[in-house]
Amino acid sequence: MRKRGVELLVQNDFFDLHVIDDDVVIDLKKTGFPLKSFDMITNQNPRIKITSFPALRKALTEIGDGHKIGCYLPLIEVIVQPDHMKAEVIINMTITEFQSKKAQLLTLIAKSLQTYGVVFGIIDLSEDDLYPGIAIVAAVGKEPENGEDAKITYIEKPEKKPVIREDGLADYYEMNFVTHVEEGDWLGEKIPPTDGKPGRDILGDSVAAMRGSDAPLRYDKKSVVEVEEQEKFVLRAFFGGALEFNDDIVSVGKHLIINGDVGPETGSITFDGAVSVHGTVMPGYSVNATGDISIEGNEGVMNAKEICSSEGDLYIKGGVFGGGISLIEASGDIYIKHANNCRLFAKNINVGSYILGSDVVGETVMVDKDRGRIIGGRIEALFRIECAFAGNSHERTTHLYAKGIDKDLIYLEIQQKAQELKEIQKNSGHLESQLDLHGKGVANQLHGEQADAYDKLNKTLQSGMDKMFQLDREIQVGLYKIKSAKPPQIEVSKEAYPGVIIQIGTKSSLLNKTTKGVFEVVDKILNV
Repeated sequence: MRKRGVELLVQNDFFDLHVIDDDVVIDLKKTGFPLKSFDMITNQNPRIKITSFPALRKALTEIGDGHKIGCYLPLIEVIVQPDHMKAEVIINMTITEFQSKKAQLLTLIAKSLQTYGVVFGIIDLSEDDLYPGIAIVAAVGKEPENGEDAKITYIEKPEKKPVIREDGLADYYEMNFVTHVEEGDWLGEKIPPTDGKPGRDILGDSVAAMRGSDAPLRYDKKSVVEVEEQEKFVLRAFFGGALEFNDDIVSVGKHLIINGDVGPETGSITFDGAVSVHGTVMPGYSVNATGDISIEGNEGVMNAKEICSSEGDLYIKGGVFGGGISLIEASGDIYIKHANNCRLFAKNINVGSYILGSDVVGETVMVDKDRGRIIGGRIEALFRIECAFAGNSHERTTHLYAKGIDKDLIYLEIQQKAQELKEIQKNSGHLESQLDLHGKGVANQLHGEQADAYDKLNKTLQSGMDKMFQLDREIQVGLYKIKSAKPPQIEVSKEAYPGVIIQIGTKSSLLNKTTKGVFEVVDKILNV
């Protein structure tokens, strides 16, 4: 039976199932039709899509007309992704229908895609690609090709790593320590990012491409200039000097080059920058610099007064014969062939051959583990001392002391600083309240005593803010020290002779027989 304007799909004793304007509707005549049996109807009619099972349940239990339960799908259903980059088709037919209309389906698919405005990236399907009830990719857009990211390269960062070389005649402790650059030398460059190539969606519209990511060149604008050359941005040295990398920022520092010795012809050297001495530092003379210092003479330094870098590293290729007077100091690291009767102070101290009768203080003291010797003197490290031999067969007193970090003391200092910070924060709050009372918004209108009082309060507040910043920084440094602290160790890889004092923290032991190994405190006991 057909109603006017209605396409009848199913009619039985229980209901009429028909389509009205693509809606699937049930007119229920009597109840009792099993809900599960409705699956057979949808299997026989693939174009029926149930959109609400509660509505279907209600339609089969409440007698009446007009129960909407779903929608009526087209024979060729086209599904276009929201970004319009892909279209799929679903053939809503039974196997029997599919077989009978297979020859027409490619034409129907083409018309359906055209109806949806799909004009680009249409896939050339064959009958073998088709199957009812599954999504078949029918069109794919062209993805945009994003531009290339900016490409940045810098001059190779010099690695401060000594090389010990034996050639049968001489033993050199060599390294490329200070790299000199001339005015205009290439220091780095950036190839800018590219625009990329646009794509196209299946509707034929252009899809914009992302430009490659940009990144800045990191350089010191006082010593390095950026110029555009052949579609690249190139870094060049603004003047000649020493190549430097500070926090990965390339720069050129002032560089003093002494082609001979530091002595009567030059006098003692004091320089704001790096110093390279191609000869030696003669007895009684000094080199003081803010930057790196490199003493490159093979014969070493004898009885120099002092060689000190206040902000950099220090390298002495030929070693030091200090005569008990030479002071060798750096805020960074020291690299030295040998140290004989001198004083060494640095963050990390690296020695190629031996330390004899010297006072040495650093976070680490590293003497070559295969053959390096420490004989006499006092070596103090915060974390680690290592060498091949300690002391000698004459039982010369040699004190090796790995101090370590007192975490409890640092914790106590942090607590004291935190309490001080809290008090300053409280006082600052009171000061801000007083400033508000004095008329913070109209400070420029105050005169006489009121202006003086306001200015005094403001200076006190600023001083407190500066102190809070300093305390917070000190607290963070303390926490970092605790977190990064390594257990103190002393390693003698070949032989430690009697007369050597091994001290870790507060625990110490005077050796009375030859031994070797890694010495540390385990369960509060020094393992000597």
